[in-house]
Amino acid sequence: MSVFVSYNSKNEDFAELVKMKLEKENIEVWKDTYQIDAGTEWRNEIDQGLLNCSVIIVLLNEISTKSPYVTYEWAFALGGGKHIIPILVEECEPHPRIDILQYLNFKNGQRPWDKLIERIKKIGISSQKLKVSDLTVEELEKLIEGSKFLAKETAKAEGRPVNKDEVTSFANQIVTAKTLFEAKPKQSNVILWVDDRPDNNIHERKALELIGFKFELALSTNEALKLLAKNKYVAIISDMGRAEGPQEGYLLLEELRRKDKTTPFFIYAGSNTIEHKKMAKEKGAQGSTNSSSELIGLITSYIQPSNY
Repeated sequence: MSVFVSYNSKNEDFAELVKMKLEKENIEVWKDTYQIDAGTEWRNEIDQGLLNCSVIIVLLNEISTKSPYVTYEWAFALGGGKHIIPILVEECEPHPRIDILQYLNFKNGQRPWDKLIERIKKIGISSQKLKVSDLTVEELEKLIEGSKFLAKETAKAEGRPVNKDEVTSFANQIVTAKTLFEAKPKQSNVILWVDDRPDNNIHERKALELIGFKFELALSTNEALKLLAKNKYVAIISDMGRAEGPQEGYLLLEELRRKDKTTPFFIYAGSNTIEHKKMAKEKGAQGSTNSSSELIGLITSYIQPSNY
């Protein structure tokens, strides 16, 4: 497997150290100083490097979090269903999409190299591509149906036509996640989904079911709290406004966090603004989005098989 290191020039020396440490473990590393030949189109070379890598390491500091080049690299990687490992080199405020991922803390001289290498090797073990022939007819039908619907709904939400490659991209995202989550036996894989209009999320649930999750549904905050009092869930997904009130998603989150600080909580509602993403995180959620693709990415990147 191959690892791509995304960084800004301030972290050139640390990026080189990362390269050396990983290569000692026989992990191939792509770093632009070495891989781009003189006279080549640098953006095409970087795109190719990203496409050929299984894991993207993003070195985070105040400069890299604002760098359009670093942002392009991790956004390109996420769009391609790659695994992202953020490394916090200095105190900074990462992009909300990166901030929800499980990062490794390398600040103030901390050097958890063993955790970094272990995480990369676990991804390597689970990165064997699932073949279409490995799917049952029912799974294949769900994959095609779900991918088409999610691509259509994403385009509709963004006010544009469906791109020709979007259905394939959704299918790849789902299959890649399915491969990862089948690498280890699951002790529990049930998500609580709270929404007073559950029919609106049928295709999202089908996509996540194909990956390996199951669901219990609640139509209200009160119903959700009763289920939480007697059951343990790997994650909770909630809409925002319900018949009970316009901020029920946050009220449920607040009640949950009084007793439970760790269960991942995701808001799936009508807004996808940075302000609402930040607010959700401040209140204790792991993510907030109105994008089905981003929701699947949030769940599969935050909920690791070893966590459940």
